[in-house]
Amino acid sequence: MLRRGFTLVELLVTMAVGAILLAIAIPGYGFLVNASKLAAVTNELVFALQLARSEAVKRGQRVTVCKSANALNPVPACSSTGQWQQGWLVFVDFGGRGVVDSDDTVIHVYGGSQNAVITAINFSQFASYMPTGRSEGSSWLPNDTMRVCLEGHARKVIVNKLGRVRLESAAC
Repeated sequence: MLRRGFTLVELLVTMAVGAILLAIAIPGYGFLVNASKLAAVTNELVFALQLARSEAVKRGQRVTVCKSANALNPVPACSSTGQWQQGWLVFVDFGGRGVVDSDDTVIHVYGGSQNAVITAINFSQFASYMPTGRSEGSSWLPNDTMRVCLEGHARKVIVNKLGRVRLESAAC
């Protein structure tokens, strides 16, 4: 009589090989998750900048992206003391430059990321786009840069004076 199946030794060897492969894969999975989170925050920031540029051209008005410590409040405002990772606003900036006035229209709100650290290198509190699509940065330097850091990995978001956005790998 022929019996089919696996012996106990074969099952234990298979489980040992599986455990070794799993132990090798878990750290790689953690890197993949962190890379995905970094990409999500960076992409949201790039989206906000590109949205501001396209809305400025479309509407023929200055559109500003500013950091906000209360982005998710019913009446959000730009913040001079908050951090970029707390959130940001994209709004049509009719009144004072970089300030959400009562007649300004908020276009997009991002509530922030607890895990990321966003450091503005040349931006102060905001970046504005003119109706021509040009960036009106916060300094006379040729490029405005923000560094998004998460778990030891970073990406730079660079905005040139023409308003174009590009990304670079960076170190925290």
